[in-house]
Amino acid sequence: MILAALVVGGSWVYNHVVSKTDKTSTVASQSQSYEETAASAGNSNNVKKLDLNPIKSELQNYISGFTGKYGIYYYNLISGEEFGINEDTQFDAASTTKVPLNLYLYQKIKSGDVNEDDKLAYTREDDATGTGDIQYQKFGTEYSVKELSKLSITASDNVAANMLFRLLGRDNVKDYMRQVGGKVVDDEDNISSPKDLGLYMKLVYDFYLNEGSLGEELMDNFLKTEFNDRIPALLPDTVKVAHKIGTQIRVFNDVAIIFTDTPYVLAVMSDQIDEDQGANVIAAISKKIYDFTTSGPKNSK
Repeated sequence: MILAALVVGGSWVYNHVVSKTDKTSTVASQSQSYEETAASAGNSNNVKKLDLNPIKSELQNYISGFTGKYGIYYYNLISGEEFGINEDTQFDAASTTKVPLNLYLYQKIKSGDVNEDDKLAYTREDDATGTGDIQYQKFGTEYSVKELSKLSITASDNVAANMLFRLLGRDNVKDYMRQVGGKVVDDEDNISSPKDLGLYMKLVYDFYLNEGSLGEELMDNFLKTEFNDRIPALLPDTVKVAHKIGTQIRVFNDVAIIFTDTPYVLAVMSDQIDEDQGANVIAAISKKIYDFTTSGPKNSK
């Protein structure tokens, strides 16, 4: 998969999750609403905190048995608990860069600087191989900003991402990425870290909670991505996962919000891995964390 652009807006305050009570949404029709999730979990002061050292040790042992390097970052959206393994390490972002790209886009839509109904024409400058179908259309074919955002997330369309990148400007999105707290950012290379990806997904959650139908629209796209062979793969079908994968040669990534009673963010990145193992390793990491955080250490296998 090819690159896109980057970044995001707003400030992250996780206790917003317990302050909103009236939101209804298309997302809530597919899964437990965020307010229901918050009500069942309680606020951060009422959530029982876990000792995360056992699951961190288990995962360190697990990933040590595979070719290449993996990075992991976990963040509980209710309690604020977190842990990481290689979480600040630089990795190839691949198409996970479309998370901050779309966050920045939606901030521009919110501010009125971008109209999501405006049309962009597909040009030779935007052309890219890899995932997505726009590459097979004629130059000059027009798409709305809203359509391009949806395609860049759900189908990981590389041309759609490049069209949005052209609209927003490379320098602008990179600068914004740094402004919201991204540490592993480069003006030329498409890189990130598990912790930075986790930050961007926290901001997706925050944007949903605070921005009404616009936030619902963005979250709905992440819930409907077509590629589900990694973080969601081994989780129960009843658990909703909003996420974005990234793939390059010997690179498999995924970053997600997992909607349990106490929802959490999980980011997994990799480098120089065995491509036959990558998706399964990430799926197993996700399942181990899910089992541990929902049922305790005895059920983490």
